Amino acid sequence: MDLATSPFFGLLRQRLDHLSERQRLISENIANASTPGYRPRDIDTTGFDRMLASAANGRGLTIARTNAGHMTSGGGTDVQVVTRDDSETTIDGNAVVLEEQMARAAETRMQFETGLALYQKGLDLVRMAARAPGR
Repeated sequence: MDLATSPFFGLLRQRLDHLSERQRLISENIANASTPGYRPRDIDTTGFDRMLASAANGRGLTIARTNAGHMTSGGGTDVQVVTRDDSETTIDGNAVVLEEQMARAAETRMQFETGLALYQKGLDLVRMAARAPGR
């Protein structure tokens, strides 16, 4: 069994890749906070929903949303970079607000740590299943 191609680990790997790309873009935005005319970029957050929908076709993967606040969008394989101005633009045309970028970075870090924890728990379950009975 190749764990990388299993649905569970495959989805988690794609999610972690998406979060890594988002963190890279946030870092670029912070680095260009003083660049005249720079507009911050981010990842299209509907990508993960599209990826889940395509994974559901033929595999029977269904997700029920019981509350509008549950299962928010994330990343996916079809990462699309969008220009998304922050709440303010300076006189020189720079639209980066450091506080907003830092909040996005912290949110992305927490989502990445959650993905890593799920990946580790999945590996722990595979190891437990592979052990000989009675161990």
